This record gives sequence, C-alpha cells and structure tokens, in this order.
Amino acid sequence: MRTQSITALVLSLASQSALASTASDVLYLIEQMNSSPCTFIRNGDEHNGQEAAAHLRRKWDYAKDDVTSTQVFIDEVASKSWFTGRAYQVVCDGQSTSSAEWLSQKLLSKPN
Repeated sequence: MRTQSITALVLSLASQSALASTASDVLYLIEQMNSSPCTFIRNGDEHNGQEAAAHLRRKWDYAKDDVTSTQVFIDEVASKSWFTGRAYQVVCDGQSTSSAEWLSQKLLSKPN
C-alpha cells in the first residue's frame, strides 16, 4: 500500500511539473506573438501581433484545463479556428506560413 501511495505521489508531481512546463511554454509563445511585427491571418482577417496574442490568450484561458502538452496547444488551440476549422496563417517579410509552423519554430528557439 505504501509503495502505491509513493508511486501515486511521484506521478502526481510529474504531472504537475509537465503542466507547469506547458503553461510556461504557452505563455512564452503568446508573448512571442504579442511582440511580433508579423501579420496574423485568422479566417481571412488580418491582425497585428497584439490582437492575435489577445485572441490566443482568450482561447488559452478557455482551454487550458484540457491542454495536456504544448504540442496539443499548438495543434488544437493555436493553429486553427474552432468555428470554421480554417488554419491560421502568419505572414512575415512577405512569406506566409501556418501558425502551427510559426509557433513550433518559436518554441524551438525558446531559451532553456
């Protein structure tokens, strides 16, 4: 019984650590968007970084209890419209890419 309790505690702590790491990564990505000079396209409408970050922050606040990893956040919350299913796009220096790709690249460049 004691071994099961210790195992449960270790798993719980590991889970809490993973969730804290996910939240840290998500907030980092939202800040990257907020400070970006790129144009963010959502359902055909253009938005600056501050507008896009505010939208993403609202989606994060709504979904964070269901987000189990940073990749889930990128794939399910930050890369497409929940209403239309259309992928978000990012235009930087005249080059267009998906929001998922842009966020993934930003995450790779996050300092440890």
